[in-house]
Amino acid sequence: MPDLAIVNGSLLPLEEARVPALDRGFLFGDSVYEVIRTREGVPFLMERHFERLQASAGRIGISLPFDLQGMAGEIRRGLDGAGYGDAYIRIIVSRGYGPPNIDFRMVEEGPSWVLMFRELHVPGPEAYREGIAAAVPQVKRNDREALDPAIKSGNYLNNILALKEAVERGAQEAILLNREGHVTEATTANIFIVERGRYLTPPLGEGILSGITRALILERAPGDGLEAAEETIPLDRLLSADEVFLTSTTRDVLPITSVDGKPVGTGRPGPATQKLMERFQAWAEEIHQREKQAW
Repeated sequence: MPDLAIVNGSLLPLEEARVPALDRGFLFGDSVYEVIRTREGVPFLMERHFERLQASAGRIGISLPFDLQGMAGEIRRGLDGAGYGDAYIRIIVSRGYGPPNIDFRMVEEGPSWVLMFRELHVPGPEAYREGIAAAVPQVKRNDREALDPAIKSGNYLNNILALKEAVERGAQEAILLNREGHVTEATTANIFIVERGRYLTPPLGEGILSGITRALILERAPGDGLEAAEETIPLDRLLSADEVFLTSTTRDVLPITSVDGKPVGTGRPGPATQKLMERFQAWAEEIHQREKQAW
């Protein structure tokens, strides 16, 4: 089935989707976005993603062109047209378009919005069975006082440069530090470490995005007898962790088994990570069944 896009209300094949050259998202990264996945054709945690999109837009002064119900209607229209099993849905809202000048007051029309629908591709079983390699690049995370990573914006050059460096060093993912030398997050995912059975992730104040999967783990873990908390993680603490894993919308819980070419723990996905992977799938199924009835 074809990949699709909805551009300012017009549904068309993704390869035919266009935005004006003067769109500020294209010119300056003056945009915000979200990624939602489906489970059996039903958008997963859509309301939470909408709330985060709304928060990102508000922090840079963009008013969303739709409410939750309007976005849900457009998502349904795209999914009905696409017709494949599970989808990757990217929602992009830019300030609009106007002269190629950074002055936001010169916007002539906007906001502009795009929804992309592609077949969902998740890491293969071997990635979860063997884990992936990560590197800590020289590139640092954007400082919160310069460009707050809590805003999920279209400006991703910081992440791109970090990933480029990590890939050049033979890794599949980068783990970024802030200027204090503390762990923040990966390029498109949050990071957890495991110490003596405790699941630990950096606090939002370190300069990270408030991940949807990350938040679900922090909320649900105590009910299953798992200890999960936010704690500052200096680099040496990352390197000495028993286990490390990342969390994201499209990858759920994915083990990291080496950092900077050195094994994490035994160099295999550890028991705490494997247990959380199982528990997360159970939580996701419970939520999915509830959302399926409402959808």
